[in-house]
Amino acid sequence: MEINLGELVHYGLYFAGARLLGRRKPLVGGINITSYCNLQCAHCVYAAQPIPREHLTRAQIQAMMDGFRRQGVRVLFLQGGEPTLWHDGDYCFNDLVRDAKKQFSRVACVTNAILPIDNPCDLVWVSVDGSPEVHDRVRGQGSYAKMAENVAESANPNLYANITLSKLNLDDLESCVEHIRRDMPRFKAISVNFEIPYPGVEAHTLDYPQRVQAVERIIALRRAGHPILNSPASLRLMLKPNWNTTHWLISLAHPNGLVVEGCGARNLDPKICEYCGYGVMAEVQAIWRGNPGAIIDSFRLFRIING
Repeated sequence: MEINLGELVHYGLYFAGARLLGRRKPLVGGINITSYCNLQCAHCVYAAQPIPREHLTRAQIQAMMDGFRRQGVRVLFLQGGEPTLWHDGDYCFNDLVRDAKKQFSRVACVTNAILPIDNPCDLVWVSVDGSPEVHDRVRGQGSYAKMAENVAESANPNLYANITLSKLNLDDLESCVEHIRRDMPRFKAISVNFEIPYPGVEAHTLDYPQRVQAVERIIALRRAGHPILNSPASLRLMLKPNWNTTHWLISLAHPNGLVVEGCGARNLDPKICEYCGYGVMAEVQAIWRGNPGAIIDSFRLFRIING
């Protein structure tokens, strides 16, 4: 996979401007385009709380994308809820993706893959939370089989698995990775996040001693040759409270129209940030701090995002 030199220069200048000149602009933009979902996951705040079910309108999303572009954002994530359920009249999710790709270098989505993966996103992250039995216990009976079927049948060449670790699936980590590689070989790589203690699901969040154990197991899987995207530096960064100090690196818009720096959890309760488990933010922050291992690993991530 070739490196896009223009994009590499762009990101190099971005970090130089941020570090040397103090510029504070988001690197990545995300829009939670809907709070609707077709699952009731045990660890999900949308399932645990009486959150209003709503889609952003097409006009709202376009206004948010315009704002991101003015800030220089090149990578856009479309999230939910389940983003593939989104529509505004006859204008559907795939239409939105096609238009977004005209405005951003890369457009990605995060899906549970219960519906066919027929969207034209540049990157598709599929949530996998365990081996078949554990995944179904977390996400609902039959969800693993449907996900595996849709991954196998998708024509999209850029599929990635995303594991969210919690007390519900920590013991299943190695089995989960093995099943991903055996049952869904279409996945190019695997990323790992930690459950964030949002209201209503905080009982499932790992404490820091459990995270320490999990991180060493993830690193061992990586060293054994499994395609784990997280760098050891970023994983170990998430072993201390309040590690996330650069919320401005990511801008996130919510279904109620609110646009915030970071995920906005600290606006609900600052204590939530003490247990931030957002792997992408940890990766970017490790690079920001100048960790040599994270910088070297960033070239692999760069190839994935821009390949």
